Amino acid sequence: MKAWATAAVFLLAACSNTGGTEDSTDREPASGDAGDRPSARPTEADDGTDAPSHPTSNDSEPPPESEPTPVPGAPRPGGIAPVDSEGPRPAPAQPDQSQEPGQASSPVSPTEADAGRADSLGAHPFVDSAITSGGTMTFRNVGAQGWWPRRIDREPGDPACDYKDGEDTWGGHCCMTQHETNSTSLSPFDEEMTLIVKAVHVKQLAVYQPADQSASAWRRVTSFDERTGESDNLWFTRDGAGAASFPGDLTRDDCVGYVSQVASVECGDGSDYFCPNDPGMLHRGYRGSKLVVFLGSMDFDDADVRSCNGDGDGNPAPWVAFVASELIRDGGRKWNGLCNCYSKTGTVGDGCGEINVFEVVMDGNEYSNREFISTGVRSYQEGHVGGAVCGADCMRDDFPDDVDVVNACAKSAYDMGPVIEVGGDTDGCPVWRRPNGDRYFFILLDEVTRSIQVGILHPSNLPGTVRGLLPVLPESVDRATIDAFADLRLH
Repeated sequence: MKAWATAAVFLLAACSNTGGTEDSTDREPASGDAGDRPSARPTEADDGTDAPSHPTSNDSEPPPESEPTPVPGAPRPGGIAPVDSEGPRPAPAQPDQSQEPGQASSPVSPTEADAGRADSLGAHPFVDSAITSGGTMTFRNVGAQGWWPRRIDREPGDPACDYKDGEDTWGGHCCMTQHETNSTSLSPFDEEMTLIVKAVHVKQLAVYQPADQSASAWRRVTSFDERTGESDNLWFTRDGAGAASFPGDLTRDDCVGYVSQVASVECGDGSDYFCPNDPGMLHRGYRGSKLVVFLGSMDFDDADVRSCNGDGDGNPAPWVAFVASELIRDGGRKWNGLCNCYSKTGTVGDGCGEINVFEVVMDGNEYSNREFISTGVRSYQEGHVGGAVCGADCMRDDFPDDVDVVNACAKSAYDMGPVIEVGGDTDGCPVWRRPNGDRYFFILLDEVTRSIQVGILHPSNLPGTVRGLLPVLPESVDRATIDAFADLRLH
């Protein structure tokens, strides 16, 4: 079966053939048992409709993510024009010379108070590597009034089917309503979202959300620790119904995995969501503000990654995404090109919301490079935002060894973490250098600041302001700690 998308149409405006975001050009997305994965560029499904930029099924995985790329200094699609970033660049801490990179290491010692907190997951040992300065990408002005098409369970002819009353990709009935939102705080990313992971080794994971409406404290609502194999309020599936457990190491094959909460979705008349005949997709995502943080790595031999069904080589490209839960339910984790919330106009991603948080583009074309990671946001607010790539000719050695986020268009490091204004300016063409060794990866979606903060932190070089959460991952944190994550501008 085909999942998410197959053929792709990409828009390419070259920043040179070494970096940038994309614009137009026909592209064949990667396919295989792991699924035809929506790509880092706009994709087109077999039925001619645009597909998301990432996979949601292991029957066929959607391609990777990249978006219109600006020529340096030229306006980006949606009126975004690159601007120079300013600010001092702090010197990174120096690595421990007594230890060889690649050795297991104890993390930076937590304070005595933190070390004794029984409610903490506890600092996890990590694989040591040369210390880098850490990096962030900050998306601001997130959220706007608007609408997207939502699939619901109604009979043909029901007046609620005001956007579409017809057939889905497989000939079933498709009822879609024009779902309106008046929210301007993070929308549509304040709706339920599901975490997608592929080809990443996750050693420790925690999800935090506000404890109450005041949001003065955030509590840990989901967790996993590889040392014990224990998880809390975590439902994981790659195929079938799934289970309340998590394997941790997802680098042995290219299967796409989904992380949600244990609680089930209440299926009924379709007033909230369409419910597919797929129990693995019928678990709650994360609504409102949320912080996802995990300790993990992307270090593995590409040749060791098998296809999802075990037949031949797989696509070894790591991928971490946060997508609207209703999107993966629209087709029961397969790409439903004729009945989905992903797009309302036929252009890429101007619908219910998809964030390609960390995506290594490896499609065998000029956009592909295993040494760099792309981050892009898509929704009805502005279509696609971010999603720069460092193309096939881009080299790690083009950039300083101690930086994590770099400007692909200028082929330079940043003086401070890049900021992307949704509907406004962006700082160049930000991409990540794929890290060697373990890192803390995080994404914060915050209604208070109307921002999405994405970051990579070296375990031996944690900013002092985030020590309220890292490395011990306590049961709860105060608002000041969340603000500290939102305020980071690391490069």
